[in-house]
Amino acid sequence: MKIADMLVCLMVPGVLFAFYTSATEMVLKGKGELIWAQTEPAEKWRQSWFNGGTGQLHYVDSQVTAGPQYLSVAALTDSSWSALINAQWHTQPETGVSVTEAWLNWAPLPVSGYRVRGRLGYFYPQMSLENTDTAWTSPYSSSFSAINSWLAEEVRARGGEISISRPGRFFQSGHSWSAVAGAFQGNDPAGAIFAWRGFAIHNQQTGIAERVNFARYPSLQQAPLQQQPAWVEPHRELDHRTGYYLGMHWQYEQTHRLRAYYYDNNADPTVLRHGQYAWHTRFNSIAYQHALDDNWQLVTQWLSGSSEMGPDAVDIDFNAWFALLHYQADLYWATLRYDHFAITDKDPIPTDDNNGRGRSLMLSVGFPLNSQLQVSAEHIWLDSTQNNRAQQWPWPAQQIQTLTKVVLTWRW
Repeated sequence: MKIADMLVCLMVPGVLFAFYTSATEMVLKGKGELIWAQTEPAEKWRQSWFNGGTGQLHYVDSQVTAGPQYLSVAALTDSSWSALINAQWHTQPETGVSVTEAWLNWAPLPVSGYRVRGRLGYFYPQMSLENTDTAWTSPYSSSFSAINSWLAEEVRARGGEISISRPGRFFQSGHSWSAVAGAFQGNDPAGAIFAWRGFAIHNQQTGIAERVNFARYPSLQQAPLQQQPAWVEPHRELDHRTGYYLGMHWQYEQTHRLRAYYYDNNADPTVLRHGQYAWHTRFNSIAYQHALDDNWQLVTQWLSGSSEMGPDAVDIDFNAWFALLHYQADLYWATLRYDHFAITDKDPIPTDDNNGRGRSLMLSVGFPLNSQLQVSAEHIWLDSTQNNRAQQWPWPAQQIQTLTKVVLTWRW
Protein backbone atom coordinates (compact mmCIF):
# COMPACT_ATOMS: atom_id res chain seq x y z
CA MET A 1 0.00 0.00 0.00
CA LYS A 2 1.30 3.45 -0.93
CA ILE A 3 2.11 5.93 1.86
CA ALA A 4 -0.68 8.30 0.80
CA ASP A 5 -3.19 5.45 0.89
CA MET A 6 -1.94 4.43 4.34
CA LEU A 7 -2.40 7.99 5.57
CA VAL A 8 -6.01 7.98 4.37
CA CYS A 9 -6.67 4.66 6.10
CA LEU A 10 -5.08 5.91 9.33
CA MET A 11 -6.86 9.25 9.16
CA VAL A 12 -10.36 7.77 8.95
CA PRO A 13 -10.61 6.13 12.41
CA GLY A 14 -8.86 9.11 13.98
CA VAL A 15 -11.31 11.56 12.44
CA LEU A 16 -14.29 9.46 13.49
CA PHE A 17 -12.97 9.09 17.04
CA ALA A 18 -12.49 12.85 17.30
CA PHE A 19 -16.03 13.43 16.09
CA TYR A 20 -17.40 10.64 18.26
CA THR A 21 -16.14 12.40 21.38
CA SER A 22 -17.88 15.65 20.38
CA ALA A 23 -20.77 14.32 18.32
CA THR A 24 -24.34 15.02 19.28
CA GLU A 25 -25.46 12.03 17.25
CA MET A 26 -23.90 8.94 15.65
CA VAL A 27 -25.87 7.48 12.75
CA LEU A 28 -25.09 3.90 11.68
CA LYS A 29 -26.56 2.27 8.61
CA GLY A 30 -25.93 -1.20 7.24
CA LYS A 31 -26.85 -3.06 4.07
CA GLY A 32 -25.83 -6.42 2.62
CA GLU A 33 -26.76 -9.24 0.28
CA LEU A 34 -27.06 -13.01 0.30
CA ILE A 35 -27.15 -14.25 -3.28
CA TRP A 36 -28.24 -17.39 -5.11
CA ALA A 37 -26.89 -17.12 -8.66
CA GLN A 38 -25.41 -18.87 -11.65
CA THR A 39 -21.80 -19.82 -11.02
CA GLU A 40 -18.73 -18.92 -13.07
CA PRO A 41 -18.85 -20.43 -16.59
CA ALA A 42 -16.44 -23.27 -17.31
CA GLU A 43 -15.06 -21.63 -20.46
CA LYS A 44 -12.14 -19.33 -19.62
CA TRP A 45 -13.13 -16.75 -22.22
CA ARG A 46 -16.55 -16.29 -20.59
CA GLN A 47 -15.29 -15.95 -17.02
CA SER A 48 -15.29 -12.67 -15.13
CA TRP A 49 -12.36 -10.27 -15.41
CA PHE A 50 -11.60 -10.91 -11.73
CA ASN A 51 -10.49 -14.41 -12.74
CA GLY A 52 -8.57 -13.39 -15.84
CA GLY A 53 -11.45 -13.96 -18.27
CA THR A 54 -13.01 -11.58 -20.77
CA GLY A 55 -16.65 -11.77 -19.62
CA GLN A 56 -18.37 -8.54 -18.63
CA LEU A 57 -20.88 -9.94 -16.15
CA HIS A 58 -20.05 -10.60 -12.50
CA TYR A 59 -20.52 -14.32 -11.87
CA VAL A 60 -19.88 -15.93 -8.49
CA ASP A 61 -17.72 -18.89 -7.49
CA SER A 62 -20.43 -20.81 -5.59
CA GLN A 63 -24.17 -20.93 -6.17
CA VAL A 64 -25.03 -19.45 -2.76
CA THR A 65 -22.69 -16.72 -1.59
CA ALA A 66 -22.52 -13.53 0.42
CA GLY A 67 -22.58 -10.39 -1.68
CA PRO A 68 -21.07 -7.07 -0.59
CA GLN A 69 -21.79 -6.06 3.02
CA TYR A 70 -21.82 -2.32 3.72
CA LEU A 71 -21.53 -0.13 6.81
CA SER A 72 -22.05 3.62 6.80
CA VAL A 73 -21.14 5.68 9.87
CA ALA A 74 -21.97 9.39 10.19
CA ALA A 75 -20.86 11.57 13.11
CA LEU A 76 -23.05 14.66 13.51
CA THR A 77 -22.16 17.62 15.71
CA ASP A 78 -23.87 20.84 16.78
CA SER A 79 -21.36 22.80 14.70
CA SER A 80 -20.93 23.20 10.93
CA TRP A 81 -18.80 20.06 10.79
CA SER A 82 -19.67 16.38 10.45
CA ALA A 83 -17.92 13.24 9.23
CA LEU A 84 -18.89 10.15 7.25
CA ILE A 85 -17.22 6.86 6.40
CA ASN A 86 -18.50 4.09 4.12
CA ALA A 87 -16.84 0.69 4.43
CA GLN A 88 -17.53 -2.73 2.97
CA TRP A 89 -16.65 -6.38 3.14
CA HIS A 90 -16.62 -8.25 -0.15
CA THR A 91 -14.85 -11.12 -1.90
CA GLN A 92 -14.05 -9.36 -5.19
CA PRO A 93 -11.98 -7.63 -6.51
CA GLU A 94 -10.11 -8.65 -3.32
CA THR A 95 -11.47 -10.39 -0.24
CA GLY A 96 -11.62 -8.32 2.92
CA VAL A 97 -12.73 -5.06 4.49
CA SER A 98 -12.04 -1.80 2.69
CA VAL A 99 -12.98 1.87 2.87
CA THR A 100 -14.91 3.18 -0.14
CA GLU A 101 -15.52 6.75 1.07
CA ALA A 102 -14.42 8.88 4.04
CA TRP A 103 -14.79 12.62 4.35
CA LEU A 104 -15.27 15.64 6.58
CA ASN A 105 -18.33 17.70 5.72
CA TRP A 106 -18.65 21.47 6.25
CA ALA A 107 -22.14 22.98 6.09
CA PRO A 108 -22.41 26.45 7.71
CA LEU A 109 -25.69 28.34 8.06
CA PRO A 110 -27.10 29.89 4.86
CA VAL A 111 -26.21 33.48 3.98
CA SER A 112 -29.07 35.45 2.38
CA GLY A 113 -30.61 32.11 1.45
CA TYR A 114 -27.52 30.77 -0.31
CA ARG A 115 -25.82 27.65 1.06
CA VAL A 116 -22.11 26.94 0.87
CA ARG A 117 -20.94 23.39 1.54
CA GLY A 118 -17.57 21.69 1.42
CA ARG A 119 -16.06 18.30 1.99
CA LEU A 120 -12.53 17.02 2.34
CA GLY A 121 -11.36 13.42 2.10
CA TYR A 122 -11.99 10.45 -0.19
CA PHE A 123 -15.31 10.30 -2.01
CA TYR A 124 -17.32 9.90 -5.21
CA PRO A 125 -18.13 13.06 -7.15
CA GLN A 126 -21.91 13.44 -6.99
CA MET A 127 -22.53 12.39 -10.60
CA SER A 128 -24.93 9.51 -10.11
CA LEU A 129 -28.69 9.61 -9.64
CA GLU A 130 -28.80 5.80 -9.72
CA ASN A 131 -26.48 5.09 -6.76
CA THR A 132 -28.30 7.00 -4.03
CA ASP A 133 -28.75 4.29 -1.39
CA THR A 134 -26.61 3.39 1.65
CA ALA A 135 -22.85 3.49 0.96
CA TRP A 136 -23.29 4.47 -2.71
CA THR A 137 -25.43 1.45 -3.64
CA SER A 138 -28.52 1.44 -5.85
CA PRO A 139 -32.08 1.31 -4.48
CA TYR A 140 -33.31 0.02 -7.85
CA SER A 141 -31.38 -3.24 -8.35
CA SER A 142 -28.50 -5.32 -7.06
CA SER A 143 -26.35 -4.57 -10.11
CA PHE A 144 -25.37 -1.08 -11.26
CA SER A 145 -25.56 0.32 -14.77
CA ALA A 146 -22.44 0.04 -16.93
CA ILE A 147 -21.63 3.71 -16.26
CA ASN A 148 -21.90 3.47 -12.49
CA SER A 149 -20.21 0.05 -12.41
CA TRP A 150 -17.19 1.82 -13.91
CA LEU A 151 -17.41 4.76 -11.52
CA ALA A 152 -17.55 2.24 -8.65
CA GLU A 153 -14.29 0.70 -9.88
CA GLU A 154 -12.12 3.53 -11.12
CA VAL A 155 -13.39 7.00 -10.20
CA ARG A 156 -12.86 8.48 -6.75
CA ALA A 157 -11.67 11.90 -5.58
CA ARG A 158 -9.02 12.21 -2.88
CA GLY A 159 -9.13 15.91 -2.22
CA GLY A 160 -11.66 18.66 -1.63
CA GLU A 161 -14.99 19.84 -3.01
CA ILE A 162 -16.97 23.04 -2.55
CA SER A 163 -20.49 23.87 -3.69
CA ILE A 164 -22.82 26.86 -3.55
CA SER A 165 -26.58 26.35 -3.74
CA ARG A 166 -29.63 28.51 -4.37
CA PRO A 167 -32.58 26.64 -2.78
CA GLY A 168 -35.81 27.36 -4.58
CA ARG A 169 -37.91 27.28 -1.42
CA PHE A 170 -36.11 30.29 0.09
CA PHE A 171 -36.55 32.32 -3.10
CA GLN A 172 -40.19 31.23 -3.58
CA SER A 173 -39.32 29.30 -6.73
CA GLY A 174 -39.72 25.71 -7.82
CA HIS A 175 -36.17 25.72 -9.22
CA SER A 176 -33.09 24.92 -7.09
CA TRP A 177 -29.52 25.24 -8.37
CA SER A 178 -26.06 24.19 -7.18
CA ALA A 179 -22.57 24.74 -8.63
CA VAL A 180 -19.87 22.24 -7.64
CA ALA A 181 -16.07 22.29 -8.02
CA GLY A 182 -13.56 19.69 -6.85
CA ALA A 183 -9.79 19.23 -6.89
CA PHE A 184 -8.15 15.88 -6.23
CA GLN A 185 -5.20 13.55 -6.57
CA GLY A 186 -4.93 9.77 -6.47
CA ASN A 187 -6.94 8.78 -9.56
CA ASP A 188 -4.21 8.61 -12.20
CA PRO A 189 -4.71 5.05 -13.59
CA ALA A 190 -8.46 5.55 -14.09
CA GLY A 191 -9.40 4.54 -17.63
CA ALA A 192 -7.10 1.52 -17.94
CA ILE A 193 -9.93 -0.99 -17.49
CA PHE A 194 -11.70 0.39 -20.58
CA ALA A 195 -8.84 -0.48 -22.93
CA TRP A 196 -8.80 -4.25 -22.33
CA ARG A 197 -12.00 -5.22 -20.55
CA GLY A 198 -14.37 -2.46 -21.60
CA PHE A 199 -17.56 -1.68 -19.69
CA ALA A 200 -19.12 -4.28 -17.39
CA ILE A 201 -22.27 -4.84 -15.31
CA HIS A 202 -21.77 -5.51 -11.58
CA ASN A 203 -21.95 -3.95 -8.09
CA GLN A 204 -18.31 -4.17 -6.97
CA GLN A 205 -16.90 -0.99 -5.44
CA THR A 206 -13.13 -0.71 -5.28
CA GLY A 207 -11.75 0.32 -1.89
CA ILE A 208 -8.59 2.21 -1.04
CA ALA A 209 -5.53 0.51 -2.61
CA GLU A 210 -7.56 -2.36 -4.10
CA ARG A 211 -6.52 -3.93 -7.39
CA VAL A 212 -8.77 -4.87 -10.33
CA ASN A 213 -7.53 -7.74 -12.53
CA PHE A 214 -8.32 -8.37 -16.19
CA ALA A 215 -7.25 -10.84 -18.90
CA ARG A 216 -3.52 -10.94 -19.69
CA TYR A 217 -3.63 -10.39 -23.42
CA PRO A 218 -0.62 -11.22 -25.61
CA SER A 219 -0.35 -7.52 -26.54
CA LEU A 220 0.57 -6.80 -22.91
CA GLN A 221 3.60 -9.08 -23.21
CA GLN A 222 5.25 -7.30 -26.13
CA ALA A 223 6.39 -3.78 -27.01
CA PRO A 224 5.25 -1.12 -26.47
CA LEU A 225 2.87 -2.45 -23.75
CA GLN A 226 5.11 -4.97 -22.02
CA GLN A 227 5.33 -2.86 -18.85
CA GLN A 228 1.53 -2.72 -18.46
CA PRO A 229 0.41 -5.45 -16.02
CA ALA A 230 -2.92 -7.27 -16.34
CA TRP A 231 -4.35 -5.30 -13.43
CA VAL A 232 -4.98 -1.73 -12.35
CA GLU A 233 -4.90 0.03 -8.99
CA PRO A 234 -7.17 2.90 -10.02
CA HIS A 235 -6.76 5.17 -6.99
CA ARG A 236 -2.96 5.54 -7.18
CA GLU A 237 -1.23 8.91 -7.30
CA LEU A 238 1.62 8.71 -9.83
CA ASP A 239 2.53 12.10 -11.26
CA HIS A 240 1.67 14.52 -8.39
CA ARG A 241 -0.53 16.58 -10.67
CA THR A 242 -3.93 17.78 -9.48
CA GLY A 243 -7.12 16.80 -11.29
CA TYR A 244 -10.42 18.61 -11.13
CA TYR A 245 -14.11 18.38 -11.88
CA LEU A 246 -16.91 20.91 -12.31
CA GLY A 247 -20.59 20.21 -11.83
CA MET A 248 -24.05 21.73 -11.93
CA HIS A 249 -27.17 20.41 -10.14
CA TRP A 250 -30.72 21.49 -10.96
CA GLN A 251 -33.95 20.42 -9.31
CA TYR A 252 -37.52 21.39 -10.05
CA GLU A 253 -39.79 20.78 -7.04
CA GLN A 254 -39.77 17.03 -6.34
CA THR A 255 -40.25 15.86 -9.92
CA HIS A 256 -37.09 16.70 -11.91
CA ARG A 257 -33.39 16.40 -11.02
CA LEU A 258 -30.39 16.97 -13.30
CA ARG A 259 -26.64 16.67 -12.68
CA ALA A 260 -24.04 17.65 -15.29
CA TYR A 261 -20.28 17.16 -14.72
CA TYR A 262 -16.95 17.55 -16.45
CA TYR A 263 -14.07 15.50 -15.00
CA ASP A 264 -10.35 15.66 -15.89
CA ASN A 265 -7.75 13.75 -13.85
CA ASN A 266 -4.99 15.84 -15.53
CA ALA A 267 -2.64 12.84 -15.51
CA ASP A 268 0.66 12.72 -17.42
CA PRO A 269 0.27 9.64 -19.67
CA THR A 270 4.04 9.14 -19.97
CA VAL A 271 4.52 8.50 -16.24
CA LEU A 272 5.09 4.90 -15.10
CA ARG A 273 5.45 4.21 -11.36
CA HIS A 274 4.60 1.34 -9.01
CA GLY A 275 3.88 -0.85 -12.04
CA GLN A 276 1.15 1.53 -13.22
CA TYR A 277 0.87 4.04 -16.01
CA ALA A 278 -0.92 7.33 -15.52
CA TRP A 279 -3.88 7.62 -17.91
CA HIS A 280 -5.09 11.06 -18.97
CA THR A 281 -8.83 10.53 -18.60
CA ARG A 282 -11.50 13.16 -19.03
CA PHE A 283 -15.23 12.85 -19.58
CA ASN A 284 -18.64 14.51 -19.46
CA SER A 285 -21.54 13.03 -17.52
CA ILE A 286 -25.21 14.07 -17.47
CA ALA A 287 -27.70 12.32 -15.18
CA TYR A 288 -31.45 12.97 -15.07
CA GLN A 289 -34.28 11.73 -12.84
CA HIS A 290 -38.00 12.32 -13.35
CA ALA A 291 -40.81 11.31 -10.99
CA LEU A 292 -43.54 10.45 -13.48
CA ASP A 293 -46.09 10.05 -10.68
CA ASP A 294 -46.24 8.62 -7.15
CA ASN A 295 -45.26 5.13 -8.40
CA TRP A 296 -43.05 5.59 -11.47
CA GLN A 297 -39.47 6.91 -11.69
CA LEU A 298 -37.29 7.43 -14.75
CA VAL A 299 -33.51 7.59 -14.28
CA THR A 300 -31.06 8.04 -17.14
CA GLN A 301 -27.38 8.93 -17.55
CA TRP A 302 -25.00 9.67 -20.44
CA LEU A 303 -21.19 9.48 -20.32
CA SER A 304 -18.68 10.43 -23.01
CA GLY A 305 -14.91 10.83 -22.74
CA SER A 306 -11.42 9.78 -23.73
CA SER A 307 -8.29 8.30 -22.20
CA GLU A 308 -4.69 7.94 -23.32
CA MET A 309 -1.59 6.24 -21.98
CA GLY A 310 2.07 6.34 -22.97
CA PRO A 311 3.55 7.98 -26.04
CA ASP A 312 0.94 6.84 -28.60
CA ALA A 313 0.54 3.48 -26.82
CA VAL A 314 -3.19 3.53 -26.08
CA ASP A 315 -5.68 6.18 -27.18
CA ILE A 316 -9.40 5.50 -26.77
CA ASP A 317 -12.77 7.23 -26.74
CA PHE A 318 -15.60 5.83 -24.63
CA ASN A 319 -19.29 6.54 -24.40
CA ALA A 320 -22.29 4.98 -22.70
CA TRP A 321 -25.86 5.69 -21.69
CA PHE A 322 -28.63 3.93 -19.82
CA ALA A 323 -32.32 4.41 -19.14
CA LEU A 324 -33.96 2.94 -16.06
CA LEU A 325 -37.70 2.71 -15.37
CA HIS A 326 -38.71 1.91 -11.78
CA TYR A 327 -42.17 1.08 -10.41
CA GLN A 328 -42.76 1.17 -6.66
CA ALA A 329 -45.93 -0.18 -5.04
CA ASP A 330 -46.71 -1.07 -1.44
CA LEU A 331 -46.25 -4.82 -1.90
CA TYR A 332 -43.66 -5.04 -4.68
CA TRP A 333 -41.35 -3.10 -6.98
CA ALA A 334 -39.91 -3.63 -10.46
CA THR A 335 -37.01 -2.10 -12.41
CA LEU A 336 -36.22 -2.31 -16.11
CA ARG A 337 -32.86 -0.94 -17.32
CA TYR A 338 -31.27 -0.73 -20.78
CA ASP A 339 -27.54 -0.03 -21.21
CA HIS A 340 -25.59 0.84 -24.35
CA PHE A 341 -21.81 1.40 -24.46
CA ALA A 342 -18.86 1.58 -26.84
CA ILE A 343 -15.05 1.92 -26.87
CA THR A 344 -13.29 3.38 -29.93
CA ASP A 345 -9.59 2.63 -30.49
CA LYS A 346 -7.63 5.53 -32.03
CA ASP A 347 -4.00 4.49 -31.46
CA PRO A 348 -1.70 3.14 -34.23
CA ILE A 349 -0.90 -0.27 -32.66
CA PRO A 350 -2.51 -2.98 -34.86
CA THR A 351 -1.81 -5.86 -32.45
CA ASP A 352 -3.84 -4.25 -29.63
CA ASP A 353 -7.33 -3.65 -30.98
CA ASN A 354 -9.33 -2.06 -28.16
CA ASN A 355 -12.55 -1.45 -30.07
CA GLY A 356 -15.64 -2.68 -28.29
CA ARG A 357 -19.37 -2.18 -27.96
CA GLY A 358 -22.29 -3.70 -26.13
CA ARG A 359 -25.86 -3.49 -24.94
CA SER A 360 -27.59 -4.90 -21.91
CA LEU A 361 -31.11 -5.40 -20.59
CA MET A 362 -31.83 -5.92 -16.89
CA LEU A 363 -35.12 -6.78 -15.18
CA SER A 364 -35.41 -6.85 -11.40
CA VAL A 365 -38.54 -7.64 -9.38
CA GLY A 366 -38.72 -7.67 -5.59
CA PHE A 367 -40.92 -7.41 -2.53
CA PRO A 368 -40.30 -6.55 1.13
CA LEU A 369 -40.51 -9.23 3.82
CA ASN A 370 -40.42 -6.60 6.56
CA SER A 371 -38.73 -3.23 7.18
CA GLN A 372 -35.27 -4.87 7.28
CA LEU A 373 -35.48 -7.63 4.64
CA GLN A 374 -36.44 -7.83 0.99
CA VAL A 375 -36.22 -10.52 -1.69
CA SER A 376 -35.64 -9.81 -5.36
CA ALA A 377 -35.01 -11.72 -8.57
CA GLU A 378 -32.78 -10.17 -11.22
CA HIS A 379 -32.03 -11.23 -14.79
CA ILE A 380 -29.36 -9.59 -16.98
CA TRP A 381 -28.86 -10.13 -20.72
CA LEU A 382 -25.63 -8.77 -22.22
CA ASP A 383 -24.49 -8.75 -25.86
CA SER A 384 -20.93 -7.42 -26.12
CA THR A 385 -18.07 -7.34 -28.61
CA GLN A 386 -14.45 -6.71 -27.58
CA ASN A 387 -12.04 -7.11 -30.48
CA ASN A 388 -9.03 -7.82 -28.27
CA ARG A 389 -10.63 -11.11 -27.14
CA ALA A 390 -9.44 -12.59 -30.43
CA GLN A 391 -5.72 -11.90 -29.79
CA GLN A 392 -3.90 -15.18 -30.62
CA TRP A 393 -6.64 -17.13 -28.85
CA PRO A 394 -9.57 -18.92 -30.49
CA TRP A 395 -11.92 -16.81 -28.39
CA PRO A 396 -14.88 -15.11 -30.10
CA ALA A 397 -14.89 -11.30 -30.07
CA GLN A 398 -18.65 -11.30 -29.54
CA GLN A 399 -20.29 -12.78 -26.44
CA ILE A 400 -23.91 -13.11 -25.44
CA GLN A 401 -24.12 -13.75 -21.71
CA THR A 402 -26.97 -13.96 -19.23
CA LEU A 403 -27.03 -13.91 -15.45
CA THR A 404 -29.94 -14.77 -13.17
CA LYS A 405 -29.81 -14.32 -9.42
CA VAL A 406 -32.08 -14.22 -6.39
CA VAL A 407 -31.01 -11.73 -3.74
CA LEU A 408 -31.94 -11.47 -0.07
CA THR A 409 -31.12 -7.90 0.98
CA TRP A 410 -30.94 -6.81 4.60
CA ARG A 411 -30.66 -3.29 5.95
CA TRP A 412 -30.79 -1.47 9.27
